[in-house]
Amino acid sequence: MKILVTGINGQVGHALMHELTEHELIGLSRDDCDLTNPDQIKQVIDQHHPDLIINPAAYTKVDQAEDEPELAFKINRDAPKVIAEKAQEYHIPLIHFSTDYVFDGEKKAAYVEDDPTHPLGVYGQSKFAGEEVIQAVGGHIYIFRTSWVYSNIGHNFYLTMKRLSTEQDEINVVADQFGVPTSNTFIAEQIKAIIPQLTENNTGVYHMVPYGSCSWYEFAKEIISQTNIKFNLKNLHPIATDEFPTKTKRPSNSILSNAKIKQTFNLNFNNWSYVLEKVVHE
Repeated sequence: MKILVTGINGQVGHALMHELTEHELIGLSRDDCDLTNPDQIKQVIDQHHPDLIINPAAYTKVDQAEDEPELAFKINRDAPKVIAEKAQEYHIPLIHFSTDYVFDGEKKAAYVEDDPTHPLGVYGQSKFAGEEVIQAVGGHIYIFRTSWVYSNIGHNFYLTMKRLSTEQDEINVVADQFGVPTSNTFIAEQIKAIIPQLTENNTGVYHMVPYGSCSWYEFAKEIISQTNIKFNLKNLHPIATDEFPTKTKRPSNSILSNAKIKQTFNLNFNNWSYVLEKVVHE
């Protein structure tokens, strides 16, 4: 199968290029296809005529999005719409990634796919707008929402905690926001298992996360205990969100339920801490 993958220098795109090697892969970086340029997107898809498009490329700078809303919406809403229209034209499936930030965090239990959305900031709003426009285009569309994505590349919480534990004696981490850490390799492995199962009957929105959940503080504790035994965990301090102000309000609960995706595609998931262990040993 010929698969076009966007954003190959990002965390998820990078992992997909490593995981899907049994397919003919066309990997696009920003240099190959500028997602703010609709004509270039159309041209690239026309040129390659793929059997499947996977779109992990996104504007993901949560706080910076507040200052660059136009750019965030161009990449997270307008580009996916053009890609979806092309996928529809060629009658091929489109896999698109979205985020836990489409929710406001007010729910006390894990979010399921059809829970009401209410994004708190520009990033979440632009990602949800992307979901809406590609669903409006219709066709063979899959939207996989994921959360707290980390990996051994780029900028992410995992790498930040690894670095801080070697540079600082004391670290403060927010303990009242809860979610599901999800590695880029976990995502790529699930996509590999899902691709052979894509049919007209199982399109829709799915939550793609491992089992379990934790706070940022608990995630940090697990990262450091697995990567730096010299760091004294007594010096890792849980703090409240209001002690660590950010430009954008984060959802206090962004735990996603993975029951629907597991059942639909017959997948077996491990706990997030086991998934982390795999990344540590990559």
